[in-house]
Amino acid sequence: MAHLLRRLLALGPSGWRDLVRAQLALVRARRLLRTQPIDPSRVAGDAERARQIALAVMRASERGLFRPYCLAQSLALRELLLAEGITGASIRIGVRRRHGEFQAHAWVRWGDTVLGDREDHVTTFTEVDDLRVMNAR
Repeated sequence: MAHLLRRLLALGPSGWRDLVRAQLALVRARRLLRTQPIDPSRVAGDAERARQIALAVMRASERGLFRPYCLAQSLALRELLLAEGITGASIRIGVRRRHGEFQAHAWVRWGDTVLGDREDHVTTFTEVDDLRVMNAR
């Protein structure tokens, strides 16, 4: 616990701001899961800032108020990127079968870059290309 407190205190003002914004975005994403359209657009924006925002969402997801599902994390990250003028981030959905169990996962891809997740992890999933099923009721 002391180690975590030291790390949080070392974040500085911009790190704290990003962490709070990330936590709020995760709360909003949880509410928007059923209604938010998932569609990519033109890729533009600051790559370093995109990585900073993705890190803040990961931290808030791991140590914040609750442990959101990967889809909520992806929606929150995309919302924060858009708010910073970083466009073209798409939410990707993948599936796999492990030890006889069906698994699904969501992550954010921005151009050729995976944000908020590890590339080696997401490549273990087969991407689903047609996401219209996400809006089915």
